[in-house]
Amino acid sequence: MDMISAKDRQRIQGQMQRDESRIVNIVLNDAQQVAGEIEKATHEGIFMVDGRYYGYEDIKEINGL
Repeated sequence: MDMISAKDRQRIQGQMQRDESRIVNIVLNDAQQVAGEIEKATHEGIFMVDGRYYGYEDIKEINGL
């Protein structure tokens, strides 16, 4: 099972501390793609502004950071 690396997780959390756009496109392991604004990134996963949550184990790739 693919999932994003620890380095990618650090990059996401670093981006959250900046004032830049947090709009991303997330590619999930099942090839589904979702887009939206990140509200916060924790050690477990990503919470979107609209209430969606994606665990790192379900994420293959994140674009837009």
